[in-house]
Amino acid sequence: MADDNDGAESVLAGGWLSPRTLLHKTTKFVLNAAHGKTRSLIPTSDIGTVAETGVVDWIEDVEDDDIAAGMGEEVEQTIMVPERDVLMGRWSECAVASGEGRSPTPPGMMRLSRSVPPRRRTAYNKDPQQRVGAMEPKRRAQRGRTVFTMLPVRVVGRIMEFLPVDTMLLVANICRIVRRAVYLHGPNAQGMAGDQAYTSVGLHMWRVRVQQMGWRMWRERQRGRERRLRVQAPQSHVVLLENICGVKDEAGILELLTTEPDLVFKALYDNMIGDYTAFSTMIGCVPRVVQNANGAAAVAERLDQLLWFARGRFTCSSDVTNMRLVSAADRFEAEYQAQFKHAFMQGDCERMQGCARVLEHIRNGRSCIRILVDAHPLFSSAPPAPYADVLASTECVTDAHTFGAVLSELDNLIAEHARVVHAGLPSQVLRQSALYCFVQDLFDAKRSGVALRALQNMYAHLRSMPVAGQDASGEQQRRDVVPDEATKDIVYLSTVASIVSLLLEAADKWSCMEPVSLPRGLGRRCVFSAFEDVIDEYVQLERRVIERAYEGELSQWALKVRNDSMRDTALESNASHKDESLRLVNFQLRQQQMEEYKDRVLLLVQDKLQISMDTETAGDGTRRRRRSSASQKEMPRRTVVGDVLGHAPVSIDLCLNMVLTNRDTIDRLAVFASAPQDMRLRDQAQDAIESVFCVLLRGIGNHVRPAYARVVAELKDLEHSVMATMQTDQSALAQLEQQTRSSFIRAELRFFELIHLCDLCVQILEIYFKSFMTAFIDEHDFLNTCNQERKALERAVDDSVAVGMDCVIEIIMRQTQHIVDTQMSADYSPDSNVSLTLTPTVACTRAVQFLGESTVILQSMTGHRQMRTVFLGEIGVRLFYVLLEHIKRFRITEPGGFQLIADLNLYYDWAAEHVDPETLRYFTALKDLANCFILAPRDLRGFLQDQYSRRTFDGVMRSEEVYDVVACRSDYRNIRTQVEGHCDFM
Repeated sequence: MADDNDGAESVLAGGWLSPRTLLHKTTKFVLNAAHGKTRSLIPTSDIGTVAETGVVDWIEDVEDDDIAAGMGEEVEQTIMVPERDVLMGRWSECAVASGEGRSPTPPGMMRLSRSVPPRRRTAYNKDPQQRVGAMEPKRRAQRGRTVFTMLPVRVVGRIMEFLPVDTMLLVANICRIVRRAVYLHGPNAQGMAGDQAYTSVGLHMWRVRVQQMGWRMWRERQRGRERRLRVQAPQSHVVLLENICGVKDEAGILELLTTEPDLVFKALYDNMIGDYTAFSTMIGCVPRVVQNANGAAAVAERLDQLLWFARGRFTCSSDVTNMRLVSAADRFEAEYQAQFKHAFMQGDCERMQGCARVLEHIRNGRSCIRILVDAHPLFSSAPPAPYADVLASTECVTDAHTFGAVLSELDNLIAEHARVVHAGLPSQVLRQSALYCFVQDLFDAKRSGVALRALQNMYAHLRSMPVAGQDASGEQQRRDVVPDEATKDIVYLSTVASIVSLLLEAADKWSCMEPVSLPRGLGRRCVFSAFEDVIDEYVQLERRVIERAYEGELSQWALKVRNDSMRDTALESNASHKDESLRLVNFQLRQQQMEEYKDRVLLLVQDKLQISMDTETAGDGTRRRRRSSASQKEMPRRTVVGDVLGHAPVSIDLCLNMVLTNRDTIDRLAVFASAPQDMRLRDQAQDAIESVFCVLLRGIGNHVRPAYARVVAELKDLEHSVMATMQTDQSALAQLEQQTRSSFIRAELRFFELIHLCDLCVQILEIYFKSFMTAFIDEHDFLNTCNQERKALERAVDDSVAVGMDCVIEIIMRQTQHIVDTQMSADYSPDSNVSLTLTPTVACTRAVQFLGESTVILQSMTGHRQMRTVFLGEIGVRLFYVLLEHIKRFRITEPGGFQLIADLNLYYDWAAEHVDPETLRYFTALKDLANCFILAPRDLRGFLQDQYSRRTFDGVMRSEEVYDVVACRSDYRNIRTQVEGHCDFM
């Protein structure tokens, strides 16, 4: 124990150590702390101050029950309590314990058992000098106590991963905590392996051991599919595993590594540990390996297996062994590397291939590949004339055309190198690797690659182009000047995207070369690696350009709207001509023209976007769009919409231009989005595409929302005007009513036109999204930012429509209320000498006429049946409550009751024509209830009882409202007892 304490103090006092060294030095103490038998290095205080940090001792010894409690298991505890308390129900959660094997229970007591949750064990600090400050004895005792918990299972498994294999197995067998964390049935279970013998922590521990030998295990993400588990192992280990287990494909290896990683590791470990440990006593030679191998190629393959195995550091002396193994492998490789280089200088292809057959088995043949690439004249300090001309041509690259000339020279160099590697290397895999290494150096900044140098010169030229008005040389002023900074940025972005497309086409050519071809994926990887340094600036510039373009277009439209508003204000004096023109409008014809206009625009959108609705998907997951050959047409001016209203509230031209600008930007970014999935450049391009599309959605929203705000503000002003009209004297009332009604119809037309145009904008966005953006964005991914922005735009439009609809309905109902308020009291309480005409009153006729004029616009200008139904239903419900309150204002006689029924029949006829059946129930109930005014008092109670039995008023009127209507009879005070006496239905 003293040695352990000294070791712990040396770890704490020795300064910072590497994580691996620290884990090696503290494993014993951490595991002992897990048992609670010794001092801990990582105490956790329940007080939370620095006074409790340090080395502490446990108060009590730890038994098996304590260990079980620390592992999260409940412990059964036996207690004795008074029998009286049990009878009173104070220990109802406990069970009566068995008395077998226990001492006798005292009289008046009962023995109970209960489950105790995991108990925390406490420790105190023996050294009072480590406590901070002068405190009272009680407080000092509290601050000296430290609470410890058991180590989590995942932490125990993580510690085991860094131990040598023999130590790991020893600790797992003798340590109770580790044994429970790793094994399912204990270490001595016979005939069990893999997931039948180990827990998830144990299986992960063995997988980590395998991965320490250079194996790789990951989940590959594919668009529209579930993530697939993949595994990649060194080629020499794959050969070894095939010889041992007979498994050679990825599926078999993955199955073994998923279910039985312990068997995979043990098979590789048992096969290589003997040869590996032999190097601990042999310096610079490989006698044991030579004895077990047949030929130099087998020796190279065995050395490669041992080099991968040495990465795991599975023994205590792995540092020394690895150093000697690497030294022996370097000597072996250097010998054949010298022979290969000598044969290459002599032009002896047969000897080159013989040496390459040995070198390809160790370190994937990188040494012979590097010799062929480094010996190329293009990478020498003083290249000969043909290659010097290629280097000189890179200085003249200014655009895609000049870069194409350099690219053709590079194609010739790559074809020439392909012939060299075909003659000097034996296998096709080695030849492709050598060609890939050469192409990679052409785009490598560390080797000053030719292609990269040409790209850098082009970047410098494009970013330094003069803008009109700046000083420039005569030739440059004549050829390279651009009108403004925005054009300069567009030229730079377009040129870079065009060059990437040229390089990708070249990569496709390299995959079809003879006699050696470069795989398409590797060629594209080389191309995209040349742009990793500029992709950050590129995507940021794309965002700035499109945001600046949208801001300019929206500001121009806002200026146009202000000018149009001032012009409309100046023409307010010609109101009579406007009123006359409104009366001549054929709303149904106008709606038909609007639908035809929308169809023309949608066809034109497809033509402008140059897309066909059927798309095909390429093999690499990107979507190839079929370009239409239709001739380009100009956007037609709006000759139908806006004739009466002056000017359209939103611009379809502007929305289409924003979509086209966005399409051009995404076409440029899509070139980079086709990079391999594991490249950072692809993720940046994908993020930029989503960001650019979100900029479009926000731009359309910034164009649509102000239009709705202007129309809604106009409707609210009209709402206040209606209130002012209701308070005007009768002399000027007719003229104000006519002006207000004309303004309302005009505003209502503008509002419904705005709904149509915004719906058209949303349809354009939907076509664009379905045709272009689904290649990059999963439309069913509700967490994606683009889908969230789409939903936000739709919600904003719907909310604006709802607010506008509410304003329209409120104006209609206020004007209707104003007309209904003109009802004369004599209409429903006529004199006895007045004859009944049984025709609707003037106020009723005017109100229904106004409702018909207001709703005909909705019926004709609204193509959405559901929206029209909801809108008219809301008007119907509000009209019902207006009429209900209107009836309560009068004292109605029997002749007046007949007049009221005539009015309600007219209202019912309007409702039957416009509202849905559910809303029509309100008017049916009100019309039936009006019969109470023409019935004799003795029949009134039976009439109401019959109406309630037929559930006429269910969901329409409350009993109190029915009573208030009945109470409007002029004779109700006299017949009140006949109606209310013993009432069981009201």
